[in-house]
Amino acid sequence: MKRSAAKLEYPRNQDVNNAYTIDTISFFKMVRSWGATMVGAGDVREGLAMEFSHLPAAISLAIAHPPLRDSIIRKDSVSAYTNQFPAIDASLEKIQKRIASYLRSMGWKAFVIPPDTDKQDPSFAARLFPLFPHKTGATCSGLGWVGKNGLLITREYGARLSWGTVLTDAPLEVSARPYFKGECNSCNRCVRVCPAGAIKGREWRRDNSGEQLLDIEKCSQQLKRHKTVIGKAICAHCVTACPVGNREDANYFMEGGD
Repeated sequence: MKRSAAKLEYPRNQDVNNAYTIDTISFFKMVRSWGATMVGAGDVREGLAMEFSHLPAAISLAIAHPPLRDSIIRKDSVSAYTNQFPAIDASLEKIQKRIASYLRSMGWKAFVIPPDTDKQDPSFAARLFPLFPHKTGATCSGLGWVGKNGLLITREYGARLSWGTVLTDAPLEVSARPYFKGECNSCNRCVRVCPAGAIKGREWRRDNSGEQLLDIEKCSQQLKRHKTVIGKAICAHCVTACPVGNREDANYFMEGGD
């Protein structure tokens, strides 16, 4: 059931600062002016880990990747799309810190979950990051769904974005149209192009989140093979094959076109 766009209501005994209100539209506009390509808010109370139960809203934000023609790597017989953009991740983290600082200055709580990277973080807070996937924030915020390739898909950019999340208790107006299931429908382009045969072709559903969309072992082995050739554990044929938001002929680039 879709929730209507409304500010979250809290239990009376919850310590929430009521001295300030927040204009959600103006807030999103401000976040985009800081460099976010997409931003939204979702009600994530359902299924929220105990550690985050006091933070019922997720601010989901993303920055789009560079054009496909600038992100294809070829060496010998291997072609891959690099979905690793440290500069974009750094920009996302800066925006997240500004969001958290702004919300805290208004008396609300904020917990930053940075973009997924291989960067080592020894802090205690980092141990909590895996408890809340960016996919949950984005789907609850109505920004996109989880595709058959297991990646977040948006209508505007497909899977070609990097994501960050800020959990908060600020009374934001949450999305009236969260995604509860995938919208890939009969499309199986990612299934067909996967060189490892790792994509099972199943449609994602929130109420069946435990179902595996990918054969993780097959995908992992393919990444290892690519690393031996091009020096990076990347593949992402499924990203370039996705027709959603695809304004370039990605397959042409993957096959060696100029």
